[in-house]
Amino acid sequence: MTQRIIQKITILAASAMGFIVTTGAADAGNLDSKSIRSLFPGQFVAVVQGYRINVSASAGGSLAGEAYGYEDRGRWSVKGSSLCITWSEWNKGKTSCGKVSQKSGWFVASGTSGQVLKFRRAAVAGN
Repeated sequence: MTQRIIQKITILAASAMGFIVTTGAADAGNLDSKSIRSLFPGQFVAVVQGYRINVSASAGGSLAGEAYGYEDRGRWSVKGSSLCITWSEWNKGKTSCGKVSQKSGWFVASGTSGQVLKFRRAAVAGN
């Protein structure tokens, strides 16, 4: 049972925990690199496929995540106008990059099939 939970979190993390999946053409509503950098440091609540994940991001690029009692560490960076995230375990060390937009108080990452992840500051989320 525990292995199944770990697998579920790993799948969620691999698909979207990195905050981002690569998006298609640039959208006028996407944040630029300066706006993305201004998000950090901070505490965030993310919702991925209905699951809640808590993330702490430093100004220096480090990340700490917690989901259902499991934790991971990683790094964030900005390349061009894309946010890139690397998790040690959840994303098997792979880096995911993409565009970020804002919608109804949330930062939203969308892939070709639509919204994959939304996140916002924990203080705003009522944490």
